[in-house]
Amino acid sequence: MGGEVTVTILLAVYNGEKYLKQQLDSILAQTVKDIKIVIRDDGSRDNSPAIIDEYCNNYPQTITKLEGAPTGGAKQNFATLFESCDDDYIMFCDQDDVWLPHKVEKTLDTMRQNEQDGKIPVLVHSDLKVVDSDLKVISNSFFDFQKLNQNDITLPKILVQNYVTGCTVMVNRALKQKCGSIPNDCIMHDWWLALVAVLFGKLVCIDEPTMLYRQHSDNQVGAKASYGIAFITRKLATLSTVRKNYNDTYVQAELALKRYGECLSDYKKDIIATYCQIKKMNKCKKIKTVKKYGFKKCTRLRVWGQYILM
Repeated sequence: MGGEVTVTILLAVYNGEKYLKQQLDSILAQTVKDIKIVIRDDGSRDNSPAIIDEYCNNYPQTITKLEGAPTGGAKQNFATLFESCDDDYIMFCDQDDVWLPHKVEKTLDTMRQNEQDGKIPVLVHSDLKVVDSDLKVISNSFFDFQKLNQNDITLPKILVQNYVTGCTVMVNRALKQKCGSIPNDCIMHDWWLALVAVLFGKLVCIDEPTMLYRQHSDNQVGAKASYGIAFITRKLATLSTVRKNYNDTYVQAELALKRYGECLSDYKKDIIATYCQIKKMNKCKKIKTVKKYGFKKCTRLRVWGQYILM
């Protein structure tokens, strides 16, 4: 990179002492050295603050700490970090994963190939290797594990399902400026940024893993297989949560329409407004609308679930 630009990596921490050092070491070992890491602890009760101070002291030119009162969740923690920085390229980082050495380099190269000198809002994300707590591979592809087809992510699809994993994301300055602050009522920061990218710019996927996505008992989101009897059983056991999740997508769509409606094309406004109305439709009309507009999730099983539970 030759000092031309610095990539800022936002690391949200909460009770992350078990894996935090390994994650920080993997970032410091990136092939790209012109990076800075901004860490924000959200009121940890373990040894995380001491680890953060240790790394800040050892790498003062690279790592800084953002102080502040606890926000109460990863989304809010990342939103606070996001609003605190004003940089050309921003990446998001979870506390418990491991980044492969070329992650920043590959992501930045892909960004520069797509942003047209920074004129277009762009979000770049990638596949991940799913691993257990000891980094043993569960799946070589998160996309395959979740049956996520990244080839055709349309506005109707991103309204109903998130195709982006936040810890793989890079956004450019144009997208940050278009996004502004991340709304409190959006579902997650990564989903909101992906939606804004689809509305105003590009959502670009690197179809190979750039990191090890660690699964353990404390994962806030995590990766679960989206097929088979286990998937069906899990959904049946959490029907109220599933229905709430659908309602949250309507709230998020309403937020987008309220914030950006005046600068959207009539087509995009109609797509979002129609999605917001689904919750008021009878079952037959819901199914017809999902089919007509393409508000479909990524697998047939998930789509049948939509027809039943939306």
